[in-house]
Amino acid sequence: MEPRKIPGFYFDPEKKKYFQIQAAHHAPAADSKYSTDNILKEKKKETLRKNAEQKEKKVRSETIVRRLRDDPIMSASLDREMGLRKTSYYMRTAWPNAFASRMSTRPKVIVDRPVGSFVHLFDVDPNTRTIYAVHAENQIKRRRTHTPQLPAAPVMDSPPADAGDTTTYFTLNEYTMEPWDELHRLTSPISSLQYLPRSGALAATTYGSDRPPTIHFSDPERDGPYVAEQFTPQDTASIWTARARPISFIDSPSAIRDNSTPANDTDHLAIGTSKALLLFQRLPTGLWDCATVFESDVDVLAVDWMAPTTIVTGCRDGNIHLHDIRSRGSSNILKHPYPISSLKRADDPTRLVCAGLQDSLCLYDIRFSRRSKSPDASSSETKHRGNRSRKKRRKIQHNAYENSSQPVLTFVHSNAYETQSAMDIHPQLGLIAAAQYNVDTAVRIHNLWTGKVVKQIERNGLRQGGQKYLSDVQCLKFVDAEQDGVELWSNWGGSIVKFNL
Repeated sequence: MEPRKIPGFYFDPEKKKYFQIQAAHHAPAADSKYSTDNILKEKKKETLRKNAEQKEKKVRSETIVRRLRDDPIMSASLDREMGLRKTSYYMRTAWPNAFASRMSTRPKVIVDRPVGSFVHLFDVDPNTRTIYAVHAENQIKRRRTHTPQLPAAPVMDSPPADAGDTTTYFTLNEYTMEPWDELHRLTSPISSLQYLPRSGALAATTYGSDRPPTIHFSDPERDGPYVAEQFTPQDTASIWTARARPISFIDSPSAIRDNSTPANDTDHLAIGTSKALLLFQRLPTGLWDCATVFESDVDVLAVDWMAPTTIVTGCRDGNIHLHDIRSRGSSNILKHPYPISSLKRADDPTRLVCAGLQDSLCLYDIRFSRRSKSPDASSSETKHRGNRSRKKRRKIQHNAYENSSQPVLTFVHSNAYETQSAMDIHPQLGLIAAAQYNVDTAVRIHNLWTGKVVKQIERNGLRQGGQKYLSDVQCLKFVDAEQDGVELWSNWGGSIVKFNL
């Protein structure tokens, strides 16, 4: 019980008595316990002590401490049900490093550069291995596989011994004997190309120029070339990106377990534009239905699927939004310090990797969305390069990070200005492949769980006018190969190459 306060007196909790406070003009001894100054100091210490005790008590009451049950079988079953299966050090460190260590840094040409053109974007049919590619800026072409068996003698899967570390090499493959089949020519540069393997549809979006941006749907195997359904969004300056719902959400056994409403086999395509997030759904008749999920005042530059019914978007102002396609609800969950150029779901529906301008590449957890107090010290020297003083660079960086979310991990990255950067993630291997810009390194491979660089692929092109490399990577994809292998495909100097893991 708190003692009663008496004006002019101080209650000593040790002696449990009241003592008169001595005024300063009475000139008490400097070490007098009951002088005005010493009593103020004691009250301040007492206030700090009480605040610390209240904070500790609050943290103790709000923190859930995990306790294992006595029965190990019950404990293991509970962990499995709650998704708390811990991975070992070897799975998070040695496993990704082992795959990356044997990865070849020499690009092997799959499809050579077209005569008088170059490959800008591409996608692969996982069933037939057919390649759909964007030539130049507005042409869509198809390259089938060659069914007859190739001769065994000339085929060489490993690079020649006299080749350099980054020298591209070419060998006969299933695409060598097939020509390019032209499918479409669009009215402006193509911003994205997505193949939907479940229905065989091909979706393409355009940036727009003197013509408005468009969304282009076709069935190349069924309808043939130059037959498509086209949409033109009203009052839209540009279409930046598109992402089809992965078939792994539908085919995975966890789709029913993790979601109250499991995903059906209907194709969905999320599209980010200059003012909104659009969702296209294919009807049973084969036509496409459009709905506006989210209206934005800034450009939606990046889109990905976190779950069968959840879409994540990244905007030019750095805001990251979650959208539920069932309720059409949206929420701003995270804030990246710079404009976002790419978003990818990580190894869990609650974790995502965000790439942005100013050399930023971070791993976020939507359950850990608190604001960052200060920028990462390890990346302070890589931000805001130039002739700025250290004081001004630190001030600019502090202002950028002041209202941003705290990342779980930060990765080494080089991208100062590209708003559409290439990145892909293989969650089973724990690897992130991210394209680098305006540096000698073309692609960096990171460990998803530790953030360390496990492999670097150097580029073999020269700069164009001293500013931009001829072999800038604009498309990266992890592709499942034969015999349960994995390959990293990329556009490279106008051609399509792969790196074997």
